[in-house]
Amino acid sequence: MAELLMLLAGAGVGEAVSKLTDAITHVITKTSKFRSALTELQQILARIKPIINHIEKLNVKLNRPTQESANFIAELKAAEDLVRECERIKWTYSHSSKLEKVNKSLLRFCQIDVQLQINQSLLELLAMCTPSIGLWSCGGVPLDKGDVIGFDDRVRALKEMVLKDSEVDDCSVVVVSAGGGYGKTTLVTKLCHDPQIQGQFGRNIYFITVSETCDIKVMVKRLLQKNQGGQQLDFVNDEDATREWGSFLAVNTSSPILLVLDDVWDASIVTKFKFKSSAYKILVTSRSTFEQFKTYKLKLLKDQDATQLFRHSAFFLDGSERTNISNALVDELVKHCKNHPLALSVIGRLLKGKDVARWDSMLKKLSQGMQSVLDVDESILLCLQKSLDVVEDSVKECFLDLGLFPEDQKIAATMLMDMWVHLYNHDEEGLDTINQLSDLSSKNLATLSQIRYFTSDSFLSK
Repeated sequence: MAELLMLLAGAGVGEAVSKLTDAITHVITKTSKFRSALTELQQILARIKPIINHIEKLNVKLNRPTQESANFIAELKAAEDLVRECERIKWTYSHSSKLEKVNKSLLRFCQIDVQLQINQSLLELLAMCTPSIGLWSCGGVPLDKGDVIGFDDRVRALKEMVLKDSEVDDCSVVVVSAGGGYGKTTLVTKLCHDPQIQGQFGRNIYFITVSETCDIKVMVKRLLQKNQGGQQLDFVNDEDATREWGSFLAVNTSSPILLVLDDVWDASIVTKFKFKSSAYKILVTSRSTFEQFKTYKLKLLKDQDATQLFRHSAFFLDGSERTNISNALVDELVKHCKNHPLALSVIGRLLKGKDVARWDSMLKKLSQGMQSVLDVDESILLCLQKSLDVVEDSVKECFLDLGLFPEDQKIAATMLMDMWVHLYNHDEEGLDTINQLSDLSSKNLATLSQIRYFTSDSFLSK
């Protein structure tokens, strides 16, 4: 049966059927001889032809290999020749018997048209689940950008959080939180390509960048487009769009689904995509900390990884220029980059291939305060500036006040409270100051440690 289905879907079969159909139509209009047998043959072909044509189109769309049956095409060609002879000869029993034989042969095919319809439906389903050329593959997960350094342990820790089931019968949400340029997108991208994650979710990994200004309707359309077989999706509003996403999840409850929302600025976006399903998981990256969800706090690189990343960015693979650059010079530059992945990569690339004098000049500017890391390259400034663009003015003012204190030093919270009471009319009990410090921490603009009450052991780390 399977061989028969492939036979009908084979390359060139549809064209042969069309030619035979045209020949029958032509002969019937020219002569009344053999009309009964020809009409029966015409009806059989009419039932088979549209199904064959549709299957051939789906095979082309899916770029699937087809099996051409030379014998079957030759049989159809012989049938066409037999039909055309009917126009030139008188009625004979022998010729009529040959037409009957063709009819019976095709009728056997026609009797399996239910199986043909099933085959067609399966191909349609496969077409809907297969992305078109030029669209996303693997749910839109981007490829890793070259070598990723210092992330193996982080991937393992994050993977454990993602794969852990929710304590309630609900979807689990994990937020990767860190400041700009820490490598949040790099981390979740590497996670999505992890063999264990691939084995768990397969092609059901949906990756989309949200950004500061987002359109829920556009997001859902992009998420679902690979499952719609080219069908255009239009939504009335955001609620209609998220409802459609929920419907998609409802019909796919048997397969685990991972939705990755990259660069989320508001927790309400995550909430809109939450649906009650234990097989459904959401992974988020954000510059903020959303306390209602499980959070993976992405830290700066360890010293060893920071040095390795800087060397990877600054030196050619053959190490031809390393003899001129001392390890001490490398270590000093890494120190001034604060183990920040983006700063390490950018400054390393800027110095790549440059002579030692240029390296010394860069270190001098950074160490003597003649130039900030933010001034070295616009990409660093733009990346970090986004974190300040979205905070309220009152929080931004408090953040700028932190620059009055020595670099890389802890600041007693009581000192900030005394200052902000006079500058911004904060209450003397410290509640306003607590709120501002919490906001700074949630935006990853400062790190709180040992905050209980405003005592001498309450500190803020810049």
